[in-house]
Amino acid sequence: MSLLNMLRKLGNHIGAYKVHLCPEVIGQITDHGKPLANVKIERTLSFSDGKYVEDHTFTDENGAFSLPEVNIRSGQPAVPFAEVFTSQAIYFMYQEIEYTLWISRLSSYKFREEYANKLKALKADIKDEEVLLKFQNIKVEGYKHEAFSICRWKEDFEIVDKDSYL
Repeated sequence: MSLLNMLRKLGNHIGAYKVHLCPEVIGQITDHGKPLANVKIERTLSFSDGKYVEDHTFTDENGAFSLPEVNIRSGQPAVPFAEVFTSQAIYFMYQEIEYTLWISRLSSYKFREEYANKLKALKADIKDEEVLLKFQNIKVEGYKHEAFSICRWKEDFEIVDKDSYL
């Protein structure tokens, strides 16, 4: 590991306040129902102050994978009315095609149960199209969170008509 990367990692633990970048991620990827083994899952997380974390894991023989929860310390002072957000991107390459498991931006730096519920159940099949989806927001009535993903869940998500956003 380079000295620059070591200093960046150290800097993620020093700062004004704790920032929750991502809850634990648990998922499985398949190709038309067949598990994809030994596929590299990559994750990039960032905070509006410029700090970021990159990590990866590999799927097991059942296509299953997990990534740990990530918290850092912000170098940004807690200034009222400042734009504060976290971004999450989780993806993989298979047969030279990149697939998006999850891309989202959250206007917060705190743990959100809605995100944790989605990210602990990432079930993806490469046959499914990447879509914009909306899911429950517990704190703000009538407002939903959004993400791009090839994942599908049994409940609490709706696929948004992509053509209406062009």
